[in-house]
Amino acid sequence: MATSTKSQKNAYRSLLLKKRQEIMDYARRGPEALATSVQSPDDIEVAVGTLVQHVTAAAADLRSRELREIDNALERIAGGTYGECEACGEPISPARLKALPWARFCLSCQEKQSRN
Repeated sequence: MATSTKSQKNAYRSLLLKKRQEIMDYARRGPEALATSVQSPDDIEVAVGTLVQHVTAAAADLRSRELREIDNALERIAGGTYGECEACGEPISPARLKALPWARFCLSCQEKQSRN
């Protein structure tokens, strides 16, 4: 999932606190109530649905970023700068381009970018 905004974190926090309170309420009523809550198909379906939504959104975001990188690489090919590091201007190694054809940085500059 992408970096959460403060409001998203607060919303998740509220949901977690609400769920925690529900569990505590069931626990006070007795172990049978807690077991019923955990086994409820509705709760499980909601949890699975939420997980599927998060995975789907993350996968769509990854694909979108990858497509942008590919389009940019195609533009660099058309412009004659493909294979040149955008940071230092040195050639990107063929092994790196084979592994990651849309690479914008040589390995050394990529490592620097990743640290920052």
